[in-house]
Amino acid sequence: MTVQAQLLQILQGPMVWVAFIIFIAGIIGQSIRLYRLTRRSDPEKLQFIANPRKTKKLAGWRRWMPYLGQLKTTMLGTSPVLSAVTIIFHICLFITPIFLMGHNVLLKAAVGLPLPYFSETTSNLLTLIVLFCGLFFLFRRLLLPRVRVLTTPYDILLLLLAIFPFLTGFLAHHHLLLDYQLLMILHMIGGELLLIMIPFSKFFHMIFFFFGRFFIVNEYSLGTPKRTWQF
Repeated sequence: MTVQAQLLQILQGPMVWVAFIIFIAGIIGQSIRLYRLTRRSDPEKLQFIANPRKTKKLAGWRRWMPYLGQLKTTMLGTSPVLSAVTIIFHICLFITPIFLMGHNVLLKAAVGLPLPYFSETTSNLLTLIVLFCGLFFLFRRLLLPRVRVLTTPYDILLLLLAIFPFLTGFLAHHHLLLDYQLLMILHMIGGELLLIMIPFSKFFHMIFFFFGRFFIVNEYSLGTPKRTWQF
């Protein structure tokens, strides 16, 4: 067995479990830390921008007016194109690895848990969408002055890390550019590093989004949260 084959076997075996354990433990730990930074409070006593759900009920189409007014102040209202690309990017980034046939074959072999999976055509399409959206964000950070001035090398690194597993997986599947085993090694390293970094980097916003919407009282809360920040 070659060195590349042995390394790939390690990455597809124990290192996958290490990455998932760190990912899950990190998510739990960070969630507990955030929860401890909050306190229970009466939402009615908080001073924040009026939530449409708290306003007087209106009849007919007028009941949607408060929601539309609030929508204009969000990114969806101020930057609809960026919002659309962002939503599509995050959806594809999340569902593609989960419902990829190759990943599910490994999952079934490891734990005997079969999941539905996308066709090869659909997987290729979703992967390309992630890559093109990633390029959109990269060019936006590099070319748009107001964004470039706030961009750090760390931001660029995280963006490249997010799309790296998709790029290497796509190239490996279609046997493009580099040796297949080398591409698979890079793909596994990128994917596992991404999982490990999610709880401890800006990637954590994927979890913090739900925490901020469902647990913290603010003008964009969903449901009836009862907690607010202690500071």
